Amino acid sequence: MQANSKNTLGLVLLVAALTGCAADAGRYPSLAMRPFESGPAPETPAPPQVIRPATPAARLAELRGAATASHAAFLAREDDAGRLVRGAAGQPFESASRAAALVALADLDSKRGATAGTLAALDTLAAEAAAALSPDPALSQMQTEIAALLAREDEGIARLWKAMGS
Repeated sequence: MQANSKNTLGLVLLVAALTGCAADAGRYPSLAMRPFESGPAPETPAPPQVIRPATPAARLAELRGAATASHAAFLAREDDAGRLVRGAAGQPFESASRAAALVALADLDSKRGATAGTLAALDTLAAEAAAALSPDPALSQMQTEIAALLAREDEGIARLWKAMGS
């Protein structure tokens, strides 16, 4: 009989719960938004910031000037080196003309090194700009220009070494 009373009690509780769910809908709160839930109107997002070049224009001008100066110094010495190399062609290794041509070629290589140093500085700035996610078209263009000057100097030195022979 005890099991029967448990079943009856369970049935009574179930009926009470179901009658609570079927009550009048006006007694429950509305699900509509309340005034304090809406809050202030969302702000319009700020326009995206313009990415500015990582390298100031003055620094680019300074590097361009350095590269131009070192290339001009190279060109000024190239003719003299060419004359000395032509005079040393076919001479023995221990000749004074060959020694003078080697010194002239070393001087040209030094001038080339100054141009290469400027290109290295530009490469460093380009790496910094890339790390800052701040591309700089002027910097890229200058890298291309200075690399062309350096390639011209490399060709000149290679041509002179070939003319002097081994």
